[in-house]
Amino acid sequence: MYPHPTGGEGAGRRGVLVSFEGISGIGKSHLTRLVARRLGQPLVVEEFSGRQQRGDLGSRIVTALAEAAGADRFLRGGCPASETLLLLAVQLHTYETIRLPLHTGRTVLEGRSLHSVAVYQAAALHPHDDDAALAQAHALMREATAWRPAPDITVLLTDDTGRALARAERRDGHPIGAGERAVHERCARLLHALTVGDPRVRRLDRAAQPDPQAAADRITDWITTTRPLPWPAPALEGVPA
Repeated sequence: MYPHPTGGEGAGRRGVLVSFEGISGIGKSHLTRLVARRLGQPLVVEEFSGRQQRGDLGSRIVTALAEAAGADRFLRGGCPASETLLLLAVQLHTYETIRLPLHTGRTVLEGRSLHSVAVYQAAALHPHDDDAALAQAHALMREATAWRPAPDITVLLTDDTGRALARAERRDGHPIGAGERAVHERCARLLHALTVGDPRVRRLDRAAQPDPQAAADRITDWITTTRPLPWPAPALEGVPA
């Protein structure tokens, strides 16, 4: 098992770890809020854009990356390998902060988790080669899950890319240029390719399910009917308990 607290009331009754993945404007935050209301008292972990200036280690890393990246909304400051390792460190920090609630039975909803880091950083590391980027994304997932478990359920939200990015523009009041749009379109394709055949991934097409209340009901059903399996031992030993 991955290291976790032992003993005490509720020990061993692990909760479900759920991640929400997809490009900007796809509806991750809104659906997370709706699902959280249905579940009662889950722990909600915000995606990167909501974690700056919180004071903990993960937030400080994200803030430093944002400052180094300047106006780049993908946190690209010109050192993609270093940035990738730092973002993987944020994902490990997230797990270290949520493992106690998880292992005492609490459901955790995690915004943009391992799959997004793997895909967006692979795209940055291989900007002109989709095959190399996909291979890199798989390698990053293997590395990340050697240190922390993958979510029990990954909700992959899809939609027409243009419609999703138009929502992001209205939400943020920030026009999305052609270069940024191309990155999102590419990463949407890579997310699909990365998750093909993964039994933990649940795909929800917003074009086919436009009603957010119905979509939230469906996601809630996935969560409440899932019995989390024991996590395998990590490939790398020595992570402190």
